[in-house]
Amino acid sequence: MDSVWFKSDLADEIIKSDHIFEETQSVVTDIMSGHIDITHLVENMAGVLTNKDPENREKGMRFFTKLLKELPKDYLLEAQLKFIAKFYTDRLKDNHRVIPPVLEGYLVIIDMKHYNMNNTGEYLTVLFREVACQSQVRQDRFNIYLTIKKLMEKDLDYMKVLGPDFVYGIISAMDGERDPRNLMFLFKFLPYFLKNIPIGHLVEEMFDIISCYYPIDFHPSPDDPAAVTRQDLAAALGPCLCAIPEFGEHCLILLIEKLDSSLRLAKIDSLKLLAESCKTFKAESYGPFLKALWSSIYREICHKTDDELKMAAHEALSALVAILATSANTDQAFENFNKGILISMQTAVAESTTVAHFVQATKVLLTVANASKESCIIITKSMIPATVAYYGFKTSPKLQIASLDFLSDLYGLAKHWEILGELETQVNEIPQLCLTAVSQPVKDYQIAGFKNLIKVKSILQSELVLPFVEILMHNIQHSQDNELLRVSVETVHAIARTYPELIMSMVVKGKCDLDNLTQDKAALQKRLNLLSSLASIDDFTKVIIEHMLKVISTNDEEASKVVEALSECISNTSLYSDTKVLQIESDHGLVDSIIVWVLTEINGPLEPLLHAFTLISSVISNLPSEKQLRILTKHAADITEKCKNDEIYYLVLESLYSSIKQDVYDPKFEEVMQLSLNLSLVCDNELIRTRACVLIAHFLNKAEYGQRFELLYELLKNYLSTCSRDDPKLCPRLIILYGWVTKSLIMRGSDLFLFWLQKISMTLSSPEYCKESSKAIQLIMEDDREYLNQKCHCRTSLLYKQRMFLNFSTLAEKMAPINENVKEEYLLSWAYVLEKVPKCVLNNEVAKIVPLVVDSLEYDNKDLLLVMVDILSHIVQGKHYLIADSLQTVLPRLVNLSKYVKSMDVRIKSLQCLYDIANSYRTILLLPYKQDILLDLAPSLDDKKRLVRTSAVRARTRWFLIGSPGEVKEE
Repeated sequence: MDSVWFKSDLADEIIKSDHIFEETQSVVTDIMSGHIDITHLVENMAGVLTNKDPENREKGMRFFTKLLKELPKDYLLEAQLKFIAKFYTDRLKDNHRVIPPVLEGYLVIIDMKHYNMNNTGEYLTVLFREVACQSQVRQDRFNIYLTIKKLMEKDLDYMKVLGPDFVYGIISAMDGERDPRNLMFLFKFLPYFLKNIPIGHLVEEMFDIISCYYPIDFHPSPDDPAAVTRQDLAAALGPCLCAIPEFGEHCLILLIEKLDSSLRLAKIDSLKLLAESCKTFKAESYGPFLKALWSSIYREICHKTDDELKMAAHEALSALVAILATSANTDQAFENFNKGILISMQTAVAESTTVAHFVQATKVLLTVANASKESCIIITKSMIPATVAYYGFKTSPKLQIASLDFLSDLYGLAKHWEILGELETQVNEIPQLCLTAVSQPVKDYQIAGFKNLIKVKSILQSELVLPFVEILMHNIQHSQDNELLRVSVETVHAIARTYPELIMSMVVKGKCDLDNLTQDKAALQKRLNLLSSLASIDDFTKVIIEHMLKVISTNDEEASKVVEALSECISNTSLYSDTKVLQIESDHGLVDSIIVWVLTEINGPLEPLLHAFTLISSVISNLPSEKQLRILTKHAADITEKCKNDEIYYLVLESLYSSIKQDVYDPKFEEVMQLSLNLSLVCDNELIRTRACVLIAHFLNKAEYGQRFELLYELLKNYLSTCSRDDPKLCPRLIILYGWVTKSLIMRGSDLFLFWLQKISMTLSSPEYCKESSKAIQLIMEDDREYLNQKCHCRTSLLYKQRMFLNFSTLAEKMAPINENVKEEYLLSWAYVLEKVPKCVLNNEVAKIVPLVVDSLEYDNKDLLLVMVDILSHIVQGKHYLIADSLQTVLPRLVNLSKYVKSMDVRIKSLQCLYDIANSYRTILLLPYKQDILLDLAPSLDDKKRLVRTSAVRARTRWFLIGSPGEVKEE
């Protein structure tokens, strides 16, 4: 066998034995070492390649193709490749059994480094003449398509000169292709082919071959592991239909025809095709079709319930206007089209009696204005004055407010297209109308007027500042509505950025009387909130902060209100940047002032102190490492000493250390860690215990690996080793501490978390402590806005929740069987984990999750039910067979939950899940339950909550349709 390929016996060996195919690597080695030339090898194979039996000739070609695959791509020379290419071309004329290895082999040949493209013409000619592509199996058809693609990528210039016969060959090859994978390949390849290969007089034939698939009506087999979806095919087909300008007329006629059909998917695909075509076709292509296109687009925009269809229509309209705008100076069609839309939408706006009708019409105008600079000029010049007039004669508050929103949107588009200079007269009417709105002592008018003024603040005229300020300050002084107060403060802030001097004199020095800040007690907190907001603006920072700190330093009785206002505003990152906070701390020593005040008020009411602690933490978080260390060095030792006598001082210490950066370390760390450990377990004040746990978690999370981390971790383990596990008061606190430690370690990506998670899982099986264990799992999984976050400079591993899921799953398996006394808390722990894990992660663990979900449906626990029913719906939508096998258990439990009196959300989610089941599984599985479900859902139709009734109608209607003629499952 080792030398058979050196003899003519090779042909007999290939015919007689399949083992020769396992020796191809040895043949390749001999070819490369020069022991045999490949042409001699072909001569030795002559007996099998010319054998009378097609089956033997097929074996010969398969053997030779396998050899070619295993040869290095740069080994064969041009002359050798010419010989082989000619040989393979001749084999295309052979029996149909020989064709597959020939097609496969030629793919290998063209990948060879020294392949000469001059061999291609003859191969393609014979291929298209001798091989009926659609008579081949799927893989062979794919090989034909792939050959053409690779040849084009190898030498596009050569392929361009092959002429109409080549194009016709492509048309013939793909005519009748039905396999979705092959179609996907063709649809992705065809735009490249069409844009690079001249198709001459074959435009209509090529378009017909492609358009026969439009619109895509295909649903993949549920058993296909790598199914091509209808959406994939539709998205790939669109660019083929509009790949070249020559397709313009054919494509537009086709999509207009499909837009007028009753098939929803055809409409959506056609609208997407229209938008796609605007990337290729010239503006003049659309001229003859504009009237029909607008009619079809507007019909879909007016659809009452289908948001996807409406969105596609808006996107198509935007693309159409944008392409027409390219001919704005040379073709009247653009202006006529825009003005036609403008006139019809002006009529629709004028006749609108509801906000829905008004918004529908104005959205069209905004879409057109957003599409191009030229269309924006046409729309805004006309619609701004028209809308101002509309506001005057429409008495409906909702319509007037909607018109204000529309005006600010028009202003935003005019600003985007940089045409405000051309519209100065028109846009200057907007702030005046906002003033008209806010002059009415009605909350809705004022909020709408102020919000829209904020959007157009750059065109606010100076003479309007005073009347606005009068209304705003009246609100801030007297209004009790939190939303109106918030918007009023935001509006003053916005005006201050445009007119700082006016606001300084009218508001800061005037209405707020900064020089006598606390003299007027009325609405002091509201004024302080406003001043704190203004202090974020450079022109106001120095004067306001100095006055506020003066109040704090003199320990005025109203100092706590100043601290609260500063805390709320400085924590708002949209107001105060890191740079601004650093500037305030550097210039004014804010932290020192707050700490001094806190230490004098430490035994007073807790709420003002909590604001102070938040303020200290927020400021320190924004400082560079050296400034943080300086503050710790200055204050930590004294406050740590005070903690030994009074636990309340610990809250000051925690606010200093909780937001420090990872590279900050001072000699007090070990002492603070020891103090925190002690308080986390023995302190009777729950707030202090929690803050102590948090600081321990922060230290462990932020400590650099090495001596520092090992020291803190050793402190933790040594301290806990001395704690008595028999103390019933201590054990629940220990479990919560374990939770914080686990969270800190898993978030930083440390494997040490598993040790502590095991401790929690062990107590989960204890009836006495299972509630605390589930709480520990909850705090590990929850997204905490205040602790262990990036603002506190903590490490936050992106995949820690997935890691928690995998490890908790492993530990949970070891706990089986679960005692019924702890089953509810066990399932609740699972719920906390599953709720926070991305749904895509759950798809691989459905078999493990389904029993947990089904069991959870029996318990009277709102938190558990909300999560598990939601996960059940996700699994149902994936049409998993495990739910189909459990319908006799799942359906009665969901029906019971549809009447769950303790939670409207549980009732809604259970009804949604019943709908999903009816919409996901085969009719034959559902029919046995249909009548019972219809009867059982009847009471939900009379539920006291409207949202529940709506869900019940939807679910019951879907179950009613099961088994009806023409039943279609919704996508």
